[in-house]
Amino acid sequence: MSPIADPRFGAELRRLRTEARISLRALAHLVYQSKSQLHDLEAGRRQPSEDVARRLDDALGAGGRLVALARPPELPGDGADRIAFAARHPTRTDPATVDALAELLASQRRLDDVLGAAAVMPAVRANLDLVSHLASEAHDDLRGRLVDQAAQWAQFAGWLGIAAGDHGWSRHWLNQALEWTVESGHDALLGTVLSFRADLAGQTGDIGALLGVTRAALTRPGMSPGQLAYDHYQLARAYVLAGDRQAAINTAVAADDRAIAALEYAGEMPPWDYYRDRAFFDLEAGTTRATLGQNEQAVELLTAGLDGLDADSASADWTGTYVCHLAGAQLAIGERDSAGQSVERARAIAARNRSSRLSALVRSLSVSLDK
Repeated sequence: MSPIADPRFGAELRRLRTEARISLRALAHLVYQSKSQLHDLEAGRRQPSEDVARRLDDALGAGGRLVALARPPELPGDGADRIAFAARHPTRTDPATVDALAELLASQRRLDDVLGAAAVMPAVRANLDLVSHLASEAHDDLRGRLVDQAAQWAQFAGWLGIAAGDHGWSRHWLNQALEWTVESGHDALLGTVLSFRADLAGQTGDIGALLGVTRAALTRPGMSPGQLAYDHYQLARAYVLAGDRQAAINTAVAADDRAIAALEYAGEMPPWDYYRDRAFFDLEAGTTRATLGQNEQAVELLTAGLDGLDADSASADWTGTYVCHLAGAQLAIGERDSAGQSVERARAIAARNRSSRLSALVRSLSVSLDK
């Protein structure tokens, strides 16, 4: 069991092959692999050996890029070496290895922003297998830290499933995250996992669970200001779906106040809150206003939020979802041309990230545009 290739390997292989105008079958012949093996490499379902990566690199004239990507993502200092050593000797894991795993998780979160959930999921699964194995082998004071780290990896995996539309994957890892978080006693993380579990319930049409679990998340102690603001927006949208408009309006106002407090907060934030900035809260506020039917305000907020995102997030799965909300609000106020442009932007993001969930949203909006 060892750390795996950089998740960008498959996308880069596909890009290089497409630019070279070489079919999978032709490339397979050049590198002594089967067509299906190369297809799995591009899709992220198979990990490349360094030897295969070198042959692909030579065949496509990649100048060593594929060989570099066949190795695990680089970490500061000796982090990668520590993780590799821990994989071979799990009972000799030390605190510095746990720190390296946290750094690796931070890099995977940011890769999700750049590459999309589907490209990152295989790497996260492999590293989760490693982290959970290390936790199972730890029976001393380090176990608590390892279990907490495993819970954070599982929470992130659950999010990836939501973004990619893989509800089974998401449910499995969020449930595992709940189990590990209960053991670790990390209240802020437990509230976050509950919030994601509520989001998943909403995705699958369980409005009762969306309401109930979001409320449960809001009762957890130690929640970060950013998570509290997000959960109020989520709860406001849940009230709309449940038919309680006044409660939704009141909760949306409270969410705006919570967002301001989160932006002004000067304390330490949990690592999974890194993206909760002004642009994110504009997007959440805009989505909530669209749900309430306040579409002119929604268009203004969603446009500001999308314009405020950093370049790395411009094509993320979650960005595409907000673009769809913008398209719906634009369509509701009669801005059909702008709505059409937003739909095409979301369609491009969905295709780039191979997101079935986002593709379904785009198809629904396209039907509305054609009426």
